[in-house]
Order: sequence, then structure tokens, then C-alpha cells
Amino acid sequence: MEFKPQIKQLKTGCSVRIRIPRIVNAQHLLDLKRSYIRNTSTLPMTLDEYSNDVEKEEKLIIKYTESSNSILLVADINNELVGNIDLTGSDRSKMSHTAMLGIGISEKWRNQGLGRLLIESVINWARNHTEIEIIWLDVYASNELGYNLYKNTGFELSGIIPDFSKEGNTYINKIQMFQRIK
Repeated sequence: MEFKPQIKQLKTGCSVRIRIPRIVNAQHLLDLKRSYIRNTSTLPMTLDEYSNDVEKEEKLIIKYTESSNSILLVADINNELVGNIDLTGSDRSKMSHTAMLGIGISEKWRNQGLGRLLIESVINWARNHTEIEIIWLDVYASNELGYNLYKNTGFELSGIIPDFSKEGNTYINKIQMFQRIK
């Protein structure tokens, strides 16, 4: 997998570096993921259900690094990981032109343009380095910020599964979206 690190600007003017994580970043990536899983009701898992440890994060970084149709990127500000995004290409031959998008951003860095920069980075990578034609994702109706981000970066609604997730006594719809990139 080839990806040149990029320096971008957030809405605030703050510089962010978008790059492939290194093995030594595994603990920081794990800490970042745990922080946004712990502090959100917009993801379909609890912190107790996220079973990765440092060794599993290291293996995940290696898996993405060695893949030809998948990529894992991190965003860092002053060497602190503040966001990550992964694009996971399908291993199935009939779906090898598709990839699933997943993204997470530290709470204090949300709504500053970081999500858009990460999404644009993986879309540009996929267009130029893979045979991926369609990127798809799931977002929960409770995640208005995420839904609007995806819509504003070119994703279209493809379906809704009512009552897919449950927070306490409240049911939440799952929204499925896609973008054709080629």
C-alpha cells in the first residue's frame, strides 16, 4: 500500500498530518479508539465489547499495510493521534470493486473539518491505487454530525434498517450509504 503523508489545515488553521500508522503507534491508536467508543452513543458497540489489545492493533496495522485494496490512515496533530479512518476492500471476487469505510475522531477535534480531510484522503487513494469503484458505510440515525459529513462528501442514501440498534429503551435506525468513485 502506498500513501504519502499529507499536511492539511483544519477550519481553525491548525495543521494535521494524515499518514499510515506505524507499529509503534499501536498503543496510541488503541487509546484513540477507546476514547471515542467510550464517549459516544453513535457506534454499535460498547467499550467492553472492543476486545483489541496492543498486539491486535499491531496486527491490524500490519494487515492494512500489506493489503492492496485496503488502507488505514491516522491523523496526528503535534504527534498526538486525533482521528483514524479505514477503507476495507472486499476479499470476495464478486465484490472486489467495493470497500467499506469506517472513521473515528477524538471528541475535541470533531466539527473542525478533520472528517472531511480523512474521507477525501481515502477516496483519492482508492481512485488512484485500487480497482475500488464503490465505497459504502453504515451510520446510525443518532449520528447527525456523521450523516451530514457523509452526505456532504458525496455519499448517497441507499437504505435504512429501522430499529437496528438499541440505546437503553430507544431504538435507532441504521442508515446505509454509498459513493461510486469510478
